Amino acid sequence: MKNHFIYPCVFEQAQKNVSFYFPDFPGFVGSHENIEKGLPVARNLLAEAILQYEAEGKELPSPSDPKDIELYDPTDRIVYVEIWMQPYRDEAANKAVTKNCTLPKWLRDAGEAAGLNFSQLLQTAIKEALGIKETR
Repeated sequence: MKNHFIYPCVFEQAQKNVSFYFPDFPGFVGSHENIEKGLPVARNLLAEAILQYEAEGKELPSPSDPKDIELYDPTDRIVYVEIWMQPYRDEAANKAVTKNCTLPKWLRDAGEAAGLNFSQLLQTAIKEALGIKETR
């Protein structure tokens, strides 16, 4: 799986901040007080876009050629955002998710009285049932 990407991002100057978007990923937009502080936010937005495309099984678009990107104001700028995806994929794979579990009230009450960590117990039991030895 490819890990290194570079995509153009359009930064548009407003009176009090800059907004930015990725022409190749419609709907992925953000804003910040200036380009310098907005660039890390844009990088995270690009990671989110790529992860969403991958999760949905969509093919990633090829980066647009700058001459094909229409700028609407003379102050608009194209900034290339470079990203290494592996840390973002690792973080997404280890993201905690909620899974409801049904058990008898008396068992829940006894577990709470004993100070048990239900999430940790469920994780341990699932790993054991699947034969998973290492942790992520």
